[in-house]
This record gives sequence, C-alpha cells and structure tokens, in this order.
Amino acid sequence: MSLPTWYHIVILPISFVITYILSKVVIYVCTRAGIVAVDVHKLNKPLIPTLGGLAILGGFLIPTSLLITSANYRLRSIVIISTALASSIIGLYDDFKALKGLTKALLTILLVIPIIIGHLLNPKIIPLGRPVVPIVGRLRLTIIYWLLLPLAIAGPANVINMLEVFNGVMPITTSLCLTSLTLVSLLRGKIEVLPFTLALLGSLLGYYPYNKYPSRLFTGNVGSLMVGSIIGCIAVMGGLEFVTLIALMPHLLNAFLVISSVKGLRERRTIGSRPIVIRNDGLLEANKDPKAPYTLTRLILFIAGPLTEKEIVTVLTWLEVVASILATVSGILYPPGV
Repeated sequence: MSLPTWYHIVILPISFVITYILSKVVIYVCTRAGIVAVDVHKLNKPLIPTLGGLAILGGFLIPTSLLITSANYRLRSIVIISTALASSIIGLYDDFKALKGLTKALLTILLVIPIIIGHLLNPKIIPLGRPVVPIVGRLRLTIIYWLLLPLAIAGPANVINMLEVFNGVMPITTSLCLTSLTLVSLLRGKIEVLPFTLALLGSLLGYYPYNKYPSRLFTGNVGSLMVGSIIGCIAVMGGLEFVTLIALMPHLLNAFLVISSVKGLRERRTIGSRPIVIRNDGLLEANKDPKAPYTLTRLILFIAGPLTEKEIVTVLTWLEVVASILATVSGILYPPGV
C-alpha cells in the first residue's frame, strides 16, 4: 500500500498535538518524581523538570509507526524508529548516570547499525555509498564514505547535544534545519524522507512552547541525542548529507571549539570551569578564566560583550537562519535528477 498524499499534510499537525499534550504529562510526572535540573543561567537557579525529549519521541514515533503499513515506507520507518529508540536509550541512561564523553561518542557511533542493515536488506530503498553534492552531483567515495558513515548519525547527535544549553535553542535551531531539509526535498522532488522530516518538525514545534525562554521543561540528553540521530538518519536516507552539513554549521563550529579547547571528548559536567558566567545583574558574560573551554557562545560574548540569555538565543537563532538559507541554496544547486 502506498502512502496517501493527505498523510504528508496531516503528519506535522498530528506530531505537534501529540508532543504538546505529552509535554504537559512529562512536566507533571518529572515534577512529582523530582526529576529536575538547575537552570544555571538564571540568578535564582530554578529547578526545571527534564526529560522533555520523551514527549518529542512520542510525538515522532506515533505517526511514524503508521508508515510501516505502507510498503514504500516500511523499511525506512523501521530503520529510523530503531535509530530513534536506540539513541533515546543512550540519552536516557546519560541523563541518570552521566556517561563519559568518549563513551557517549562511541555508543552513538553504533547508531549507524540500523541504517547499514536496512541497506543490506534493500539497497534500492536505502542506497549508500554515493553522496550528492551541489553542481557536481553524485560522488564515488567507496572507501572514504564507509569510513565516514558512522559519523553521519553520531555527528548530528553529538553536536546538537553540545549546543543544547540555553532555553529554546535546540527546538529552534533544529526546526530551522528541518525546514531547510523539507524545502530541498520538495525542490528536488525527492519525498522519500519527507514524512519523517515533517513528523520531527511537528514534534519540535509542539515542544517549543514549553522549552522557550523562560523554560518550563528541559529536553535532556534523551531528546537532543534522539533529535540529532533522526536528522542524521534523514540526511543519509534522503541523500541530504551535504545540505545537513551546511545547515548544522553553527553546531559544528561550537563542537570544534569545545573539543579543541578541552583537547578531546569530555562530558560537560566534568569540566571544572564554565565557559560563561552570570553577573549579579543577570547578564551573561564570557568567563575570563583561561582554563574555561571555548564555545560558540563564549566567542559571541567575547565579541558582543555581556548579553541576556534571550539575546544569546536570538544570536544563535540568526546564525542558524543563515546556515539554513545557505543549505537550501546548496540544495537548489543539485543537478537535476539526482
């Protein structure tokens, strides 16, 4: 059975409504259970319920699971659902037990297994090995592609997780990224991954009202790792690797600054000095401690001076807007028919 055209239209609002409702449930349950985290960028250090990623997961999985009934989407659905569940388990464990940075990176590398199995089962449905780039078209990167493939899932998962430090940043930036992927898919006439893109976009939009400044619900690693892994999976299955790379440039820059400054992969909770500090007037400024790690936010504060959290979120949002526009333009430059 093929997928009805109307399902492409309703999948986004369905995901939105489910996530919006589930977010209220998560807030209630986590508050009652004491599953909370400190909002470190507020003077009064409020305790905010976390694990909001579970609401995003539910909003994504329910409409996506229905795609299994379609022969055209069955294998893709199973692959992306498996990836989402596996990354959520890693993130959930990290939320409670605090995985080491290297351990988390290695575990997320394993998230590529479902998509490899899917390729082996049906290489026509899930083709691997020939990524598409603007103007040039398909590349033949037989050995290099397979060496880099594990990073296609682990990369987005970890870089999105690393930038998820301010109220609303994760759903805003990833929604912009997904909007770019949606536009490129439509412009290319390649809609194989469009339902998954719209389902995740709807979930993030339904979650945003609770996570925006001032946040009433934190995403948790369970959410940021899951969202990143799904985006990576969409990129590979849809031949959107290059577009996704451009769209996630702010996240990649932040990850590069962090990893190079701390000289390796380290969990943020094990780093002694924070990259930014909060002043008595509530403004955030770059930490002058030379041992503090460099981040994209610290770089912004060095250039612009002290800012409020909302102003920082605005700057990061505009950086993502620019990256997403560039990603969309790069998608327009894809040769016809690829």
